[in-house]
Amino acid sequence: MDQEILKVNNLKTYFFTEDEEIPAVDGVSFSISKGETLGIVGESGSGKSVTALSIMRLLPVPPAKIVDGQILFRDEDLLKKSEDEMRNIRGNRISMIFQEPMTSLNPVFTIGRQISETLILHQGMNNKEAIEKSIEMLKLVKIPLPEKRVREYPHQLSGGMRQRVMIAMALACRPEILIADEPTTALDVTIQAQILELIKELQEQLGTAVMMITHDLGVIAEVSDNVMVMYCGRALEYSDVETLFNNPKHPYTIGLLKSVPKLKGRREKLHAIKGIVPMPNEITSGCRFKTRCEQKTLICENKEPPFIKLGKSLVRCWKYQ
Repeated sequence: MDQEILKVNNLKTYFFTEDEEIPAVDGVSFSISKGETLGIVGESGSGKSVTALSIMRLLPVPPAKIVDGQILFRDEDLLKKSEDEMRNIRGNRISMIFQEPMTSLNPVFTIGRQISETLILHQGMNNKEAIEKSIEMLKLVKIPLPEKRVREYPHQLSGGMRQRVMIAMALACRPEILIADEPTTALDVTIQAQILELIKELQEQLGTAVMMITHDLGVIAEVSDNVMVMYCGRALEYSDVETLFNNPKHPYTIGLLKSVPKLKGRREKLHAIKGIVPMPNEITSGCRFKTRCEQKTLICENKEPPFIKLGKSLVRCWKYQ
């Protein structure tokens, strides 16, 4: 886990309208090594998915634009690649599982056709070889009767099976990096556990680095090696998973962990972080979390804190300065 595959430096992705610029991702940096799972957690609107789509170069231009930063994949900056070069990387060396498989899968093509497409494009297989490989991938993700399923359409499969198909498609070319954007959303807890276990098993078999995007801290605890906590387009805390759960530093991280329902012990009122995430165009000077923080001071109102190293953690908070 010491071989760095992806390094993101000071990534800034803005959306431009006629009247304003909206900083969806504003100066995010992180790295992922071979075999590592990096969990990215935060509320809706924190910039998690925009970060992933920026890496894949899948954001519509305009209104989106990556205005600064580097995305180094094997020491090559993806932001300097042509669209043809990115097409050779997407789905082949870097793959992504999207949030909703029913909208990500094409309803008019069979499952086999959709898995085969990436194999024909990137691996140079013919139709027969691609279908055989598609059946093999469906077996790998533990879909029963793969020879039958390969001829079926997305609407004929359950939600859990469609998500397994998405994983099969993403891993068909044995990518070096798998980006999983909320892969268990809208699935019941039993299927969620199966999908997470499947991703872990396949990661061990293939040595793939995984970037797991979620708002669910239970998922983070289950699969991640390191965690980045995002808020309003910024990373507020970066740590290994054990340190984050046992000794969280940032008030936002502490609030998120307190908000997780507990099954054991005395019944207590569920903790909630007051207020809501501000819109990107409402962000002012100072700490991004200041409008909801119970520990803010005068400096928090006027000046944004830098990352401060505390043991194994990096935290963006003035109370540690």
